[in-house]
Amino acid sequence: MKLAVVGLWHLGCVTAASLSKLGHEVIAYDSNKELIANLKKNIPPIFEPGLDELLFEIDDKNKISFTHDLDDLNDVDTVWITLDTPLDANDQADIANIIDTTKVVMKTVLPDSLIIVSSQVPAGTCQRLQKSAPGKTTVCYIPENLRLGSAIQIFMQPDRIVIGLDQLDKKAKLESLLSPITDNLLWMSVISAEMTKHAINTFLSVSVTLINEIAALCEAVGANARDVEKGLKSEMRIGNKAYVRPGSAIAGGTLMRDVHFLKTLSDQHHFEHDLLNSIISSNENHKQWTSKKLLAAFAPLAGKKIAMLGLTYKVGTDTLRRSQSIELCEWLASEGAIVSAYDPYVANLPEEMKAFIALKPDVQMAIKNVDAIIISTDHQQFVNLTAEELCAIIKKPFVIDASGFTEKNLRKDERIKYLSVGVPL
Repeated sequence: MKLAVVGLWHLGCVTAASLSKLGHEVIAYDSNKELIANLKKNIPPIFEPGLDELLFEIDDKNKISFTHDLDDLNDVDTVWITLDTPLDANDQADIANIIDTTKVVMKTVLPDSLIIVSSQVPAGTCQRLQKSAPGKTTVCYIPENLRLGSAIQIFMQPDRIVIGLDQLDKKAKLESLLSPITDNLLWMSVISAEMTKHAINTFLSVSVTLINEIAALCEAVGANARDVEKGLKSEMRIGNKAYVRPGSAIAGGTLMRDVHFLKTLSDQHHFEHDLLNSIISSNENHKQWTSKKLLAAFAPLAGKKIAMLGLTYKVGTDTLRRSQSIELCEWLASEGAIVSAYDPYVANLPEEMKAFIALKPDVQMAIKNVDAIIISTDHQQFVNLTAEELCAIIKKPFVIDASGFTEKNLRKDERIKYLSVGVPL
């Protein structure tokens, strides 16, 4: 099948490359000329394990072309919209570019086209697009389900694909496109598919905020939230894959974006949304867990040396966007602390971050002579740190590891002061 993918950040690059590997002829479009120039050299805009190799593999087979010219899409009748949904500091999304670009694309491609939207948008967006669609163009919605660090595997081997489709004459085309990926296709209306995406991410957000509130109580009463986690996951109605690991607040914006989408929809329809408000306020409060521990130990922080191990919002990516580690580093610097950092995925920092973070080439350089170490991602270099390694560099290591990534090696060593969410000293 010949099709176009529009928007080539993380979701778009993975979608375009994976579809090409499956044998489709893919025209990959983005308005960013520099991004397109790099992709023509097989350089993706964001790190994703296996993506570099996949781009080289499909380039050899000439099954993908990259362009910043919309006219290159005028002989296409299937388009996958994968534009990024930017967020502001308060997790509020701006979908104007998605709406505007999709409308232009619909006028550019062949009549009677199929437009698949996977960008993260509020429920009702695809209905708006359908009303402005020319001729018999059909807009459907497939919620994206990718996760940084394992996106290609999830795209190629999903447990199911949710498909929102109102015009059933396009069902056969979608089945032809998606059935080679999985035979578990869940069909529903477009608005239901959009709501499904909101519901999934909000459910996960509820789980995270719940366990972090339980963990705070565990610290207060002397219980171990890690044991409580095991107990929760042993309950068959909850399960081992539940998002109930005590740790950092929700980061990255992906989950909270849908919470805010639902909150806005509730406002528009005059519904009370106490639970949604509680998720937001609880998560904002939990973001202060590490800073409160630092202030309790060292206030004032002026002149204190703090090492941040891990700068990306999660392991397996090089994106610094919406990273709580970066936000914490900036706050530490504003308090007068001296911040050093190391992340295996970050070779250089943007200029504005260099003003408050001294990026080091390895763990040892980052933690040398510091007063406290913050573990923020579960990279194996950090997980494998031993008490002997730390004590050889620092006389009295003080480790703050919200998610307990290094708990096995460090928590029980009496030479180390070790703090983790939900775990009593």
